[in-house]
Amino acid sequence: MNRSAVLAVISSVSLLAVPAMAQNAPTQLEEIVVTAQRREQNLQQVPIAISAMTAEMLAQSGVRDPRDLQGFVPNLQFQSGTAATTSIIFLRGVGIGDFNANTTGAVGVYVDDVFQGATSGKLFNVFDGDGIEVLRGPQGTLYGRNTTGGAIRFSSRKPTDEFAANMSMLYGRYDEFRLEGGIGGPIVDDKVNVRIAGLYNQRDGWLRNRATGNDLNDLDLWAARAIVDFTPMDTLLLRLTVHGGGNRGGARQFQHRGQGVDFFGDPAFDANGVPLDGLGYADTDGNENAGDYNVEGQEDVDVFGASLFGRLDLDGMTLTSITAYEEVDRSTLEDTDASPNDVLTAVYIDEPRQWSQELRIQSTDGESLDWILGAFYFHDDLDTDSSYDLLRALRVPTDDNPTGFDPANSIGLLRYPFTQTTESVAVFGQTDFRLGETLTLTTGLRYTADSIDFEYQSFFDELGFIVPVLDIDDSEDFSNLSGRLALSYQASDDMLLYASVSSGYNSGGFPGAASTDPLQLKPFDSEDLYAYEAGIKSEFMDRRLRFNAAAFYYDYQDLQVFIYDVSTGIPIQRKLNAGSGEIYGLEADLTFRPTSGLDLFLSMSVLDSEYKDFADGLGNDFSGNKLVNAPEFSATAGLSYTHPLGDAGSLRALLDGSYQSRVYFTPANDRLYGESDVTMLNARLAWARSDGRIEVALWGKNLTDERWVNFIAPIITMDQLNYNDPQTYGIELSYRTD
Repeated sequence: MNRSAVLAVISSVSLLAVPAMAQNAPTQLEEIVVTAQRREQNLQQVPIAISAMTAEMLAQSGVRDPRDLQGFVPNLQFQSGTAATTSIIFLRGVGIGDFNANTTGAVGVYVDDVFQGATSGKLFNVFDGDGIEVLRGPQGTLYGRNTTGGAIRFSSRKPTDEFAANMSMLYGRYDEFRLEGGIGGPIVDDKVNVRIAGLYNQRDGWLRNRATGNDLNDLDLWAARAIVDFTPMDTLLLRLTVHGGGNRGGARQFQHRGQGVDFFGDPAFDANGVPLDGLGYADTDGNENAGDYNVEGQEDVDVFGASLFGRLDLDGMTLTSITAYEEVDRSTLEDTDASPNDVLTAVYIDEPRQWSQELRIQSTDGESLDWILGAFYFHDDLDTDSSYDLLRALRVPTDDNPTGFDPANSIGLLRYPFTQTTESVAVFGQTDFRLGETLTLTTGLRYTADSIDFEYQSFFDELGFIVPVLDIDDSEDFSNLSGRLALSYQASDDMLLYASVSSGYNSGGFPGAASTDPLQLKPFDSEDLYAYEAGIKSEFMDRRLRFNAAAFYYDYQDLQVFIYDVSTGIPIQRKLNAGSGEIYGLEADLTFRPTSGLDLFLSMSVLDSEYKDFADGLGNDFSGNKLVNAPEFSATAGLSYTHPLGDAGSLRALLDGSYQSRVYFTPANDRLYGESDVTMLNARLAWARSDGRIEVALWGKNLTDERWVNFIAPIITMDQLNYNDPQTYGIELSYRTD
């Protein structure tokens, strides 16, 4: 589907916003309640650019993990990582494309207000959801780890004082089976409520290995959560949450593309001009669903976490405490070169352990002033033992060296274990001061101090024969004062105008890549982002039409950039600071209910980004180029229509489409390392019983089977291409008691 076709769809239909739930559906759009400012508020009354989806919207739209959100949220991009449970997030062009285990992303992910620090394992908690909020822009005041890009907040369903249960069972293409459900209610009336939920998702792979006949990129994961609410008195709530999960599916398997050079830097093309890799191989069939692999990737991930939430209501105030622990054990085997030859095979092993503590006290009944004060502590211990098997195909056995081990020429198993300990302490506060009945001034400040200890080794390891390379023991401290100043004007009951100035900070640190060069592990500085934004939130036609828009300008200083240095022929990962960048943007959302049962939605965004000052120290100047993963234009649109069938229930049809213009994956803006226009079309047709408790649905994702690359990495004489999933479809049965 080309761009003009997608825009035609977008101009005529719109994406699901608030699905009609019954035959006598309301004519007004439902109010969406968010907690972006640590208290419940109508989305339309919060002077922040937020995309929010309720539990019902998530279910009806087929959002199964955060990566599905990029079809619904302006300027949100996910760059798939090395495994099914890992992803790198960009928002409004702000993000860091570093997949290594010690990366702190520019977009924070929170589950029930617990910050998820680990690069891997973030996607296990997103089930049995009560809603998702995406906060666009730097979060430099109220949120756990200070971030420059934004925050994604997932809320799980909480225990209720009445029995409640829900279940969904899905079967789809590639023999996908997904079972999700939750059950809960009171254990001791007015004192103890509980909810238990679980998920199991299995799917055969869609990528055929021509070398073995096996199907790769399969799924095999599970997750579970238990929440217990204890209310010893009316003014105190204690909530214990315990969750866990695991994945035994395949690691991400890539497509291969030769760079057209051999290992000596000479041109290498076949008779038809197809670029070859250094061993003369090329994948020439043009089939994104097949490849030739000597290694079949496998993932072994276990996650566990627990948190204790406490809320005490005082006279005019509320005291909140969140104590949390999270751990991930991850081992991933990856065919990095994506070919039938032993050029590069990776094993990623990382074990993060994090503790966090947040304390907040805030007003509850202020007439002219709302305030919140808080403190946050975060401690993370990360142990890794990853390795790259380099150039095994070039080993030349001799009598004196039967294995062909040759570390002087980077031929051998390079291990790079490291440990990193991170401590972060922050104090913060925010006030909302009403200057009159319609004007509110928001001020916020946050002071953050980060300390990072880094111990790194690299060595070639051959059957216990160790050749040391690097041994680094270093530490760095970083601090920042960030804040927010906003003025909001309630022009009418249905219109809010706002303008804000805010800043965010992402701590500096150490690169975590495989290295034989100490300069590659030089610490990088913190990045700072200063955002200037003006917006409108409005409703018209007796709340049947909702229009929200925001215009923003980002002044991006010392932005952290992840690049591949290919000057030596062997790509070297580098993480460094660009001098500065700028981003201009405009976003608009339109939701319209022209009649009962019909919802239309349209979301569009325009983005202009530029590195103002960026020389990489290797002779390359990227100043004037666009930022990575920053599309100039994106849009989503669709409709939801419910047709009543009387006592027989109702039919609901949903259709949504999305479009994204070209993005680049490297600061060089090389078109070879980017992706052109991307489109997606999804649909769902459901029958619901008249009471809404039972629903049967046919669904389809990526109906036009569009294939695109969401990341490209240069490997030794070849490129690794990561493609999206192909067309999928199936049937889903849902049941709920309420």
